[in-house]
Amino acid sequence: MAYEGARVRAGVLIQGYVGAAERFRAAADGRDPDAAFFALFEALNWAVAVDDVLGEVWRPAGTREGYDWRVRVPNAEVMDGVRYVRNLVHHHWADAVRVDEGGATFPLRFPVRFFSWVWRPADELPPPTTRWDKLRRPAYESLLAGRSAETTLASLAGVFSFVGRLLGPPRATPADPPSSLPS
Repeated sequence: MAYEGARVRAGVLIQGYVGAAERFRAAADGRDPDAAFFALFEALNWAVAVDDVLGEVWRPAGTREGYDWRVRVPNAEVMDGVRYVRNLVHHHWADAVRVDEGGATFPLRFPVRFFSWVWRPADELPPPTTRWDKLRRPAYESLLAGRSAETTLASLAGVFSFVGRLLGPPRATPADPPSSLPS
């Protein structure tokens, strides 16, 4: 399916997400809440953009899947929780992660850290204000709250990269018109 106007392919957005997730990983090595927030804010916004474009352009069964694309890829179910927390961070300025002093983080990285950045419990976040976010809160509570934000973002990078490989190269080749996206 062709789309009007010059657009990037899904792979470009996926590369943007992966870079932001890496910046969060680097920030997660320290305890600076501002550095963690900046990188998290960016990664969450990229994640929602990728989720939107995959729902629009990935058509493994020949038709638009919308957010149902997630049922086709292991670990993609986390997107409902990610969209929930992204909306609270983006629209309500939520401070979505906190340092957990629970000991060494796993998987082990060197140098070993004895803390990690975890998603806050839902009750510590601003309340959702939209019907969609109220419906997504259980996904956040069961899949993200209390867990490592770094692990969530890394897992999602794997999900997006997998789908990106199925969609093809991140940029159109010179033979492709700039206004086409893979269908």
